[in-house]
This record gives sequence, structure tokens and C-alpha cells, in this order.
Amino acid sequence: MGHRKYSAPRRGSLAYAPRRRAASPIPRVNFWPLRRDGVGLAGFLVYKVGMVTTFMIDDVPGSPTQGTEVAEGCTILAAPPLHIIGVALYKREDGYLVEVGRHIVKDLPPEIRERVRGVSGTSNTLDELKVRLGETAEVRAMVASYPREAGLPQKKAIILSVPVSGRVEEAFNYVSSRLGQRVSVEEVFKDGGFIDVVGVTRGRGFQGVVGRFGVKILPRKQRKTRRAVGAIGGRSPKYVTRFVPRAGQTGFHYRTEFNKRIVKIWPAGGAPVPKGGYIRAPPPTCPAVALLGSVMGPAKRPIILRTPARPPRYRLEAPKITTLVYAGEVLKA
Repeated sequence: MGHRKYSAPRRGSLAYAPRRRAASPIPRVNFWPLRRDGVGLAGFLVYKVGMVTTFMIDDVPGSPTQGTEVAEGCTILAAPPLHIIGVALYKREDGYLVEVGRHIVKDLPPEIRERVRGVSGTSNTLDELKVRLGETAEVRAMVASYPREAGLPQKKAIILSVPVSGRVEEAFNYVSSRLGQRVSVEEVFKDGGFIDVVGVTRGRGFQGVVGRFGVKILPRKQRKTRRAVGAIGGRSPKYVTRFVPRAGQTGFHYRTEFNKRIVKIWPAGGAPVPKGGYIRAPPPTCPAVALLGSVMGPAKRPIILRTPARPPRYRLEAPKITTLVYAGEVLKA
């Protein structure tokens, strides 16, 4: 190991800790930034379909290829409308959000009737919630997404609580007026806008330090193993610090990507579909969204799109798309 006597680059990233499995494939959002353009939902639940190659006119200011046609990878996401099934009020207590009360509609579809058992029994009336608006800090809409509308085999609905932007009274009136109705993705996001993507990465199981951290393989004449760390540390009392690469869970982690651009939003039945269909995912018959770049997770995984936490200073309109290509096949844009 003479070549590592004076310097040795660090192996592996310390950006994410701890590297444990996510509790559920449904994403968990720790921070919800609110919209600045009026009252509405701060996020939307979609399902990953696949990737296409998009030929578009680069309109990013200051880009070296501004005004010319470029090829970019885009991810197609199925976005069935969200069903607003209730409203919940939250207050701040010792820096945390504590639920004040919630109201759940009575007429629920069978897909979510079993999911809200025990919750609807504690439901308050809208008049009881309206009295407590003075102590409310945040209003959230209880929404349900139906995977079957995206062509997935899952029967049970996915239930989320999504914050509503605006003042407390305005947000409460908005959700109250939309109870039992559907909200489409066009009402939440627009073409060309920036959003944050929250999801769970593809799981790869238990991996060694070489696959998990990219540790350098030891020389051939190593006495024991080669695919291991040369030394995990020598100290007294004996313990191993968290900076030492170790084998363990790889993938299936919560991740957030900032400022992903919406290339285009198609209405129901308008999304491009190749002749042979997408690999490992059904073609979307519901509204669909095209995001610039890749998205974490395998096909059919639920993804949450939220209002950007730190948007760029410039605003862009919908880009001009010339051609869509999937596996060598030209699709209708």
C-alpha cells in the first residue's frame, strides 16, 4: 500500500445518512413549500411510465445552445386526477405541526373505504372546523389517488395529505368547495414550470463496500479478501466511525431532486404511446406529464411532484418540442 502512504482519495459519498431502507415505496415529504401564484394544492401524485428522447428548442437564457435544437431525455409520468376526500387543520405547537381536526366525506369509493376505517369516525363537521381556524397554521387536503386509473394492477387507493397554499381562510374555503371532486394536474402545474421530485430509488438489496461505495479493490496478493476496506480504523476504545464505508442496504432510499422542468402536460388520452407500448409499464390513458431528465425509481413507482423549494430566478414558458423518439420509433408530440 505504498502508493497510499501520503494521499488517498476518499471512497464513497457522505451526502446521505443513514443509508437504510425506506419505510414504504410511497414517498415521504418532509418539507412542503407553498405556491406563490394563488390558492391551490402544493403537490401532486404521479406514476412513472418510462423515458423518451425529446428534440426541443433550447430556451434557457445564457445556455451555449440557446435557440438551437437539442436532444434531451424526458420521463413520462401518468397523472390520474386526485380525489379530494377531506380537509385537515394543523396548528404549531413547540415548533411542530399538530392536527386540530379533520373532516372526511361520507360517500367514499370502495377503493378507499377500508383505508379510512377509524379515521372517519373521528371526523368533525365543517362548522366545527371553521370555528378553529383562528388557531390553525396550515390547511391540508386529504386526497386519494387511484393507481388503476393509471393502468396499474393495484386496487387500493393511495391517500395523502397535501398542503393548500394561501391564507388559512382562503385555503379552507377552497378545499371545502372541492370536497368530493377531482383535481387535475393542469390545475396544479403548468408547462415549462419548475418542480421538485420526491420519490424512492430503485432497491438493490444488500451490497458490499465495492458496489455500495466504490471502494478500490485491494491488490492481488492481499492475504484475506480483496473486496473490502483495507482498515476500518484503529483506536481505543474500539469502535467504527460512521465515515468508514461498510456493507449494507443499497437503494430503496428517499430522495428529492430540485428544479425539474415540466416539458409538457397532455390531457387524458393525449400522451404519446409507441406501437409496442412502454417497457414494464402500461401506456397512460389518463393525463400525463413529461419531465426533463430522469426520475428516481423503477417503472410504475409513485412519485410526488411538489412546488419548488428554491426555484431559479428566471421563468420559462412551454418549450417548443419538435420530435419524440422511443426505442428508435418517432412518436407524436
